[in-house]
Amino acid sequence: MSHAPIIHRALKSEREKLLPGVLVSFTTLAHPPAHFGHRPRTIGLIELSDGKKVAAALLSEKPFIGQSVRPRMRLSRVTEEGLRVYEVAYEETSNAAVPRHSAPRYILALTGPSGVGKSTISKMLTRAHGEYTANVPILTTRGERRGDDGEYVYVSDEEFDLMKHAGKIIAVAHIPSKHEDRQYGYRASDIEAIWKSGKLPVVVTEQQLLQDLAKYFGRSAVVSFGLLPPGRTRRAKLSQLLHRLRARGRDSEESIKDRLLVAERDLDFFKQRKDLFDHIEVNEDLHTIVAAVMEKLSRIFHVRAA
Repeated sequence: MSHAPIIHRALKSEREKLLPGVLVSFTTLAHPPAHFGHRPRTIGLIELSDGKKVAAALLSEKPFIGQSVRPRMRLSRVTEEGLRVYEVAYEETSNAAVPRHSAPRYILALTGPSGVGKSTISKMLTRAHGEYTANVPILTTRGERRGDDGEYVYVSDEEFDLMKHAGKIIAVAHIPSKHEDRQYGYRASDIEAIWKSGKLPVVVTEQQLLQDLAKYFGRSAVVSFGLLPPGRTRRAKLSQLLHRLRARGRDSEESIKDRLLVAERDLDFFKQRKDLFDHIEVNEDLHTIVAAVMEKLSRIFHVRAA
């Protein structure tokens, strides 16, 4: 009987252990298990370059979060029988901090129908946690409106199309209505700039934008939160959206009708493409939803939730 598959899996496992990575967290064991000796041992949680996480001993004298590390085999202990036992430990590769989201890089996507609170939540996140997050500017061909708060970059249809065909806009939503024909999009360069600053890009999306981002950067790069209005029935949810759209005073009645038609399609999308959502949240209270998002992000990025 051939053991080739078993050997292949074992070798693959070993190769995965020998990838470089970034130090996510660490702790020092003042009293390690007896067979490791009596000296304190520093153990780190390391995010490898393929996105997986491993716990291993650290060789760095002064470890810090974000430190770039690489694996090295070292003698761990000698058994009573004289057997030499080796382990994989990690040593620093440089003294410079590596941006937390560089390997792999993540995008936080807030998706949901108009009026659900996506833009407000994204602003609250970046204002309360600006050291971790930054909003990605949205390109749009529509004109400036009352209530816009610096989240948009206004361009003409011609400019938008030129950037799209040049590959600069990598996520596009075309939203037709009876009264206007508008496009929205995100540029890869804006997202890359936020990654370079070591922060988490936050995008406000609808279904097509979310699909485009997942396609371009890879599904695993998008931490996706689906936002729903409160209500047990579809009708109750749409009623909540209608109330919120009217209350914010930004849209005409004609525009609100168009947005509700799109919202119906968005609600269907939540059921049809569950694979695109990591979390579904009902937005009954803004502060509660922001706390819930930060609590979930803290598990991924090891930041302190508010």
